Amino acid sequence: MSLEGTYLGPYRVLDRIGQGGMATVYRAHHPALDRYVAVKVLPEFFAEEEAYRERFQLEAQAVAGLRHPNILSAFDFGEKAGIPYLVMELVEAGSLADRLGSPIDLQDVVRFLRPIASALDHAHAQGVLHRDIKPSNILIRQDGTPVLADFGLAKLARSVRQLTASGTVFGTPEYMAPEQASGEPLGPGTDQYSLGVVAYEMLTGRVPFHGETPGAVLVAHLSHAMPATRELPAELSAHVDQVLGRAMAKSLRDRYPTVSEFVAALTPAAWPSLLAEERTTSKSAYSVPVVLVVDDGAANRDLIEACLAGIECEVRTADNGKTALAMIDAAPPDLVLLDVQMPGMDGYEVCSRIKARPRGELLPVVMITALDRVRDRVMALEAGADDFMSKPVERIELVARVHAALRLKTLYDKLDSIEQVIFSLAAAVEAKDSSAN
Repeated sequence: MSLEGTYLGPYRVLDRIGQGGMATVYRAHHPALDRYVAVKVLPEFFAEEEAYRERFQLEAQAVAGLRHPNILSAFDFGEKAGIPYLVMELVEAGSLADRLGSPIDLQDVVRFLRPIASALDHAHAQGVLHRDIKPSNILIRQDGTPVLADFGLAKLARSVRQLTASGTVFGTPEYMAPEQASGEPLGPGTDQYSLGVVAYEMLTGRVPFHGETPGAVLVAHLSHAMPATRELPAELSAHVDQVLGRAMAKSLRDRYPTVSEFVAALTPAAWPSLLAEERTTSKSAYSVPVVLVVDDGAANRDLIEACLAGIECEVRTADNGKTALAMIDAAPPDLVLLDVQMPGMDGYEVCSRIKARPRGELLPVVMITALDRVRDRVMALEAGADDFMSKPVERIELVARVHAALRLKTLYDKLDSIEQVIFSLAAAVEAKDSSAN
């Protein structure tokens, strides 16, 4: 039954924009808010089955509990005339699947996958596994930002209920982890494996495993070694193959601890081309540093932003620690100005988490707080802060400390670039030695 022209709650259904195995997606309009949305509807023949209805509701619960800039937003969930529906952000610039078919440069792959890895790690931290990572489920906003979508096969890791019928395999064979094919227990590494397949396809223009039937593809995932990425230059392929090989290891235990660590491991191999690009760019344009201000008080954020008005920098703001960490994962700033006394996650914990992230030690953090005891300063330094300021903030002092911290960031970047070049040269030598043998 077509729903075009009808209403689902306050949403007027306009046209169908997608059809999957378990749901249909429509473009719809909310007249009162004048907002266009995507409405996902469970087909009638599935809606009558309690197991599928429960799975659909599970998706709504899973997505509603996730707040991340690279996870498709869910606005509403409802049911009309026995038809359950999920209302989501409308993304009309296509998906990663539309851009595949030929090899993509490694540096572009790393930049594209980094926020998706962050989104998956966020979902895993909330106890949610996606279970169907593939190019068509990575949407792209108009500004080029990738967004993880379609949690239709999501599973709450903490749930003890099994909604999948015995012997039934859910997922897309070309991107499924071995444990999905064999019916073994799943974990965060399951999504990592699938994203590894996506990375492989982006880098080479082809999926690693083929077969005449879905079953043959699943067997390949279970038993065949990952084919070499022969499309890459020799000096990069050895390192990339090693990283992809670990992310796509047959056993969950042998993969990276987090998805972000997998993508970060790809990064060193991209540095030679990144450095070449930076040399070219630096001649024609100046990159404005980004300062992230984290404070739960709107007045404090406005005050600090006003103080920085005379500095050539881009100011971004966050009102809590979790949002700040998500923003750092999605697009790392050059400096973080961090309040200490915030509800939920205080500044000490936020700073510790920043410094514990891959390359987090290279991001300067200045803590700003009304606390001024010696013990407070010691705790800030123990958390990894690079500097400490007391409120009320004096503009002259703030500007001086920001300038100093940005100079420190420039020094960090230069030292890191030298380290990465040495690492890449070593990888190139190792690759040549391997090919010679």
